[in-house]
Amino acid sequence: MIQMIRVDDRLLHGQVAYSWKSALNYQAIVIACDEAADDNVRKMALKLCAPDGVKLAVRRVEEAAEMLNNPKLDNLKVFVICANPSDVVRLVGMLKEKPVINLGGMQKREGTFNFAKAVFVNDQDLEALDQLHTEGFQIEVRQVPSYQPVPYESLRKKADR
Repeated sequence: MIQMIRVDDRLLHGQVAYSWKSALNYQAIVIACDEAADDNVRKMALKLCAPDGVKLAVRRVEEAAEMLNNPKLDNLKVFVICANPSDVVRLVGMLKEKPVINLGGMQKREGTFNFAKAVFVNDQDLEALDQLHTEGFQIEVRQVPSYQPVPYESLRKKADR
């Protein structure tokens, strides 16, 4: 069962691995990211970040969806991480579950603007997030579980430019 899908362009790092582990009590992490799945050095580095006793899979988005839809994972608490909102749209289009989507860290890059603390988006990101919102997904913004979640809708109204 998917506990949450997090958008974090750094994918897996200490803050994500440990703070969310205590909040979600997940048993496995699935990273759905084509670039990471195709980079053996990056996969090795990501495996070093996984908490002890937690299974980690780094897969291309389509392979991650196939894995997450496997009935063998129905009784396993899974934390999913994607690098960007477009990958989340691709992923959830292939899933049978409709988990909460968490916007965590999206670093500033060319063509982005500040959407929320530590979350910089561009027009493509907003289109993907708007699509997810229209499809009925609950989207929240927060870096760590101890922060109060901010609903996407309230931030989106401010982002109209």
